[in-house]
Amino acid sequence: MKEWFVSELQEALAKSAHDVQMVLNYLAERGDVDMNNVGIFGVGAGATIAVAAASVDSRIKAIDLVDPWGNWPVWMAKSNVIPEEERSRYIKPDFLRGVSPFDPVSLLPRLTTPRVRLNQLAENSSTPSDASSKIEAALPPGAQRRRLTDGAQFDPMVAAGGHNFDWLKLQLKFQDSKQPVSKTTRGGVSSDHQSGCRKK
Repeated sequence: MKEWFVSELQEALAKSAHDVQMVLNYLAERGDVDMNNVGIFGVGAGATIAVAAASVDSRIKAIDLVDPWGNWPVWMAKSNVIPEEERSRYIKPDFLRGVSPFDPVSLLPRLTTPRVRLNQLAENSSTPSDASSKIEAALPPGAQRRRLTDGAQFDPMVAAGGHNFDWLKLQLKFQDSKQPVSKTTRGGVSSDHQSGCRKK
């Protein structure tokens, strides 16, 4: 396949962020969902899409990110997601210029989303450590950050019956408080790129 998610990254991220907005518009029209309590959980590219969507849609009140892709010059040069035989295409200035508007490094500092959490796996070769450090440094004031030392810590979050939505549910429940809530509760569903809204 000559065309895939990364080769069309600019279009893929733009369309995916737009799709999130279309989903929220549809849910708002239904009238049975509380659109004041919208959160997104995303992993990898899904986390990058969550940041992009939150940057343009104030209905999103919380985002929970797991190792977002970003800091594109470094990510393209070092991520193991990129096949070596294709890497030279993605480190060219024209390609990097096209995806730069969707870089969490530039979007996160301007984010007005009230609740943001960044989860980073210590052993994650899809997002190189120097890219992860730059993304962490770009977090907005008040954002939470959690380091997971290995995949074993992360697996329960995404396993069936795991608790990957607990943090989001808590943030939306107590979103009027001044600070993000750090206590977690039980419950949730599994996903590696999901959005959630609370029923009215």
